[in-house]
This record gives sequence, structure tokens and C-alpha cells, in this order.
Amino acid sequence: MSDVEPPLLEPATPEPLSSDLSDWFGKQGSKEEEVPSTAFLHHSDRELSSELEPEDLQSECGSSVPSKVPCTANGKVPIASDFEHCPHLQSFVRCGPHHRAELHVLDEDDIAILKRIWRRYQDDLTEPYYEKKPEFSDSDFDDFYSIACKVVNAMVAEYKVPMILDQATISNTNHVGHPPHADNIQFDSVWWKGKKIPKQDEVQAAREGAYVLWRNEKTSYRSYSCSVSLCDPDGYQGGAVQFFRGFGIKEPIARYKCKEGHGIAFCGCHRNIHAVTGVTSGFRLVLLVWTRPPEVRVPESQATVCYFRPGTGLGVWLTTADILRHLSRRAGREGQVWLPVAEDDGVCQCETCISERQKTSWKECLAQGAGTASGKTNAQVWHCPLPTQPALCMSHGWRRMGKVLSLGDLRSLLSLWERYNDDLCWYERKPEYTPKQLADFTLIARKVVAAMGRAFNEELELDQAAVNCTSYQGHPPHADNMQFDSVWWQGQRIRERDEVLAAQGGAHVHFRRSWTAHRNYCASVLLVDPSEYGGGELEFFNTWGEKEPCDKVKPGAGEGYTYCGCQKSIHAVRGVRWGSRMVLLVWTRPKGSKPAGEAGTCYFKPGSGPSIWLTSEDVDKAAAKAETSTRRGFRGRRGMRWRLVVNSELGT
Repeated sequence: MSDVEPPLLEPATPEPLSSDLSDWFGKQGSKEEEVPSTAFLHHSDRELSSELEPEDLQSECGSSVPSKVPCTANGKVPIASDFEHCPHLQSFVRCGPHHRAELHVLDEDDIAILKRIWRRYQDDLTEPYYEKKPEFSDSDFDDFYSIACKVVNAMVAEYKVPMILDQATISNTNHVGHPPHADNIQFDSVWWKGKKIPKQDEVQAAREGAYVLWRNEKTSYRSYSCSVSLCDPDGYQGGAVQFFRGFGIKEPIARYKCKEGHGIAFCGCHRNIHAVTGVTSGFRLVLLVWTRPPEVRVPESQATVCYFRPGTGLGVWLTTADILRHLSRRAGREGQVWLPVAEDDGVCQCETCISERQKTSWKECLAQGAGTASGKTNAQVWHCPLPTQPALCMSHGWRRMGKVLSLGDLRSLLSLWERYNDDLCWYERKPEYTPKQLADFTLIARKVVAAMGRAFNEELELDQAAVNCTSYQGHPPHADNMQFDSVWWQGQRIRERDEVLAAQGGAHVHFRRSWTAHRNYCASVLLVDPSEYGGGELEFFNTWGEKEPCDKVKPGAGEGYTYCGCQKSIHAVRGVRWGSRMVLLVWTRPKGSKPAGEAGTCYFKPGSGPSIWLTSEDVDKAAAKAETSTRRGFRGRRGMRWRLVVNSELGT
């Protein structure tokens, strides 16, 4: 094993800071570092605050000297960090060299085969053409796989580095195209001299030389990409592949509209930010190929993903799971799907790798007799040294509530959603409801709370509510009010890569309290008929780490389920494949308790989709207005004076 440190990937050299931007920084110099409001953030911006206890958050954020040792395990190549401008480490990549290369890789027969496969399996994932991704026939798989590998071999010859096929897609680009992006890292923020640039100024600041911070993407395990044309470029308008010098740059430095059978290969880091212009007329069909280093582990959650963006159009996907399944079948290992396991190389000195080396692998625990029936008994007592975190739910599990809301309630909520829905992208402050809208929303939410109270035989208090239009991402398995922490066996903490396997084998799973631990129950009430959307099933799991749900439900309009918020009700929501899944979510807390944390926070995750929120602050406002109205009514009656009314007809 070599002791030579892996090279740091230098970021693209920024241009000298312009005088205009220097003036702007000078004006902002007296301000504190720009920090987004925690009351109105996407899930990705609030990951730290949602996963740590207040004291943990203080210890995490209060350190003035953040770790400056990048992770280099398993071939990661860190992008060079500049701590003069930004206190955070840059992301890593798995590519290099970084040049673009035009390749002639496919002949007429290859193109004809791919077009035939595209016509047979094409879909845009928005209509119910199929409920689940179809299996390729053995001959179609062999053809698709061999042609994609031909492209990979050409990329290996060009870049002189080992790589294997990860995924491939045949895509019919539509009028939307693809905006500028890097394939394997995600833009995070812009910084200068230790201060974070406000979002509205990020693009201008980056153009003028400010420091751009990149974060890991779900596809950061990949290395290179290639886009191969499967049709005559004269047969369509638009559809050009553009490359940009850096984030925020308007004009591309290169444009490609390859001939049929030709493609453009490039790495997936920030050095190859690229876009595809929308197709304004004609027909554009391309083969997209993504590669990864041979030894790199594929996250289980990514093995079956069909990568789809609005500009993808009708596509056919050859996923990692497809490849492994067919290759296993061919080798006589039916049903076995093998993915490389990322092993610690023992060289990296980052805090994460050092910490992982101090933990135990599940393989070592199995050698000590773990995974037996006796291992599951008393796990909570002696396996984990951390104290059990209490939850506020007195009953556990999930209950069907039946019909909870009337047709009028559904119409009222859908009308309110139509007017105010947002995904936290376009307004900076949550809009105020009118008094009537606030009263209606609160009344409907409390109707659900009453049904929850009957289901659990407890007195409950409304904490928050939201109406979501669930997106294609859905929600992964989780508990609402407890946060997964770690997995333990006989006083030893299990390594992260083994946690799921260990939990399935009977190891103790430790949970910590989340920022919503003041709550006790949640309810999910559907606002539309299940025939109006595909996917979106509410799933329940017996324990953390289970692959298959023990219960899967899809209630009718106005019907719902309620469940506790602790780890005894692990639940998930499948992504919506087509249509609109409108759902009312209601969270409660014990009667008489007070909300904790930010009462005005709009809780949002990527799978929530466009939403409206009834926050704890809104609930308090509604209660205060109702109380004020009642008091005014009583004062008005006490202050009334009876007057003699003369009825002229009676002469009195």
C-alpha cells in the first residue's frame, strides 16, 4: 500500500476580484456572517439542526477550528479547500484527467439496436405506462449492456484510468433541456473572506471571483460521463451540449452537437459544468453513459434509481441493479446482487475514518455469536451504553381512522393549497392567512386531532399541520420524533457500512431525540382519491433497517392513518410516479404542553413537494383571535342598555 498522499484537485482559478464586488464586500464588511433563517429552509439546509440535540448543535457549531483534514479513503480526490474564504471542507471527486474528448464509438448497427430498445421500453415516468420498471429480456439486456460497455472501453482508452459501467440511459431530450450542472457534485454556497454571500448575490459574486463551495452529490461515487448521439444532428434544432468555465457563467466556452455515433466524454466534477439546450423542433435521441471506479461501492439506494429530469423526455434506463441482476443470473447466482464494499484503506486521517476504525464490524460480531435469537433479548439493557431516550407517545403502532374529513373540508384545504402552495423557493416569508382561512385550516386540523385522540384514547393538542403534494422522491423510512443515531453490540459501536445488516441481525439500534421530540403522534389524511395518482403508498416497518414493509396502505379521500412518532412506527412514503397525491399531515403534542424550538418553522423535506403550513405560531394566533372575539362578544352584551320601544300601532 502506497504512503503517497493523493493529490488535491485544484479548483478552477478565479478571476481577479472586480472593483464593483470589492465595493460590495466593503459595504457588507460590518455585518455578521449571512446565515439563513432556520424558520424557512429546505431539508438539506437544516440537516444539522434537525439531527442534533441543542447541546450537540452547540458543540458541533461552536468550534472555531473546524476539521481541515479531507477524506481520501477509497480513492477520493479532495478538491482543494481555501479556509481563508470558507470554514468548510470542499467535496471530493473520483475523476482525473479532466479534459473533454469527442469519441467515435457506435456504428449503424449499434444505433439501430438502441433505437429498437428505446421504442420497446420508452417511458417518461409521469403516466402509468407501467407500475414498476420492466425487466429487460436477456437478449435486450445483452445488446444494451454490450453497447454501453463499448462506450466505456473507449473512455478508458482516452483517459487511461480504470472505470466500469455504472448506469446508462437512452434519452429523447425534450424542449426543456437541462440547466447548467456538474454530474457528481452539488453547488452549495458562495463565500468571501469567511463570510457567506446572500443567495440573491451568489451568481454575481461567483462571476466576479468569489469562492464557490461544493458538496457531495448522491452520485459522487461516479467518475465520468459520456453523451453519444443516436440521430442526425441536422434533424433537430437546439439540443446542443454546452460547457461553462465555472459556476454562474452565462456564456459557454464550448458547444457540441455530435454526429450520429459520435459522443462527448467528460468528468463529473466542477471543471465540466454543462447544460443541454432544449430541442425546439425535430427529434434528438442520445445514449448517456455513467462510469465509476471498479472498487467503489454503490449506495444501495442508488442501484435501482432511474435518473430523470424534466428535460429527459421519454427514456429507457439500464440501472446498476439491472446489470448486477443479469450478470448474477448469467454466472449462476440467481437472486444474488453483489455490490463492491468500500473498505478502509487505513491511510486516510480524516476524523470520520479515524472514528470508523475505532468501531466494530458486524463480521467480527458474528464471529462472537451475534445474530442469534439470544442476541435480540435484553439488547436495550446491555448492548448499548447510551441512555434510552424517552418518547412522549403513550401508545405505539398505527391505527386506521376511517373517514375523518367531509367533502367540504377537502375542498377548503385544496382551495387554500391552490392559493398559497410553495416549495420554499419563491417567497422569503410565509404569507399570512386571512382570519377566515386561518380559522378554517385550524378547525379542520383539530377535527383530525379529535379522531387521533379517539384512536389512541388520549387527550391531544394540535401542534402543526401541513398540506403536501408529495413529489416523486417520497420519504425514506423514518420516525417522526426520534432520530436514528447508531447500532451497538455488546458495548461496541458498529461501523456505518454494517449498520443495516447488523440491525437486521438483532443488534441494538439507538435513537436520539429530534427537534420535534415535544410531539407525540402524527396523522396522514388523503385529500384526493387514490385513483388520481400512482405510487405514494404509506408504508410501515416493524423495525429500523427492514427492507420490506409489514403494512402498505393507500387510503381513500378523507380517510387517514395515525401513528406514534417514536421508533416503533418507522414509516415511509413511496414517490409519486404520476398524478397528484394531496395529503393533510397533522402533528400533536400532549395536552397542556408547549411547542419547542421554532414555533414558526415550516418543516420541509425534498419529498414534501409544494406545500402549505399551519405552524404552531399560526395555531396560537388562531386561538388568540378566537379568545379575543369571545371576550369582545361578552363585553358587548354586558354593556347593552335596554330601551323602551314604542310601537305606534299599539299606541304605547
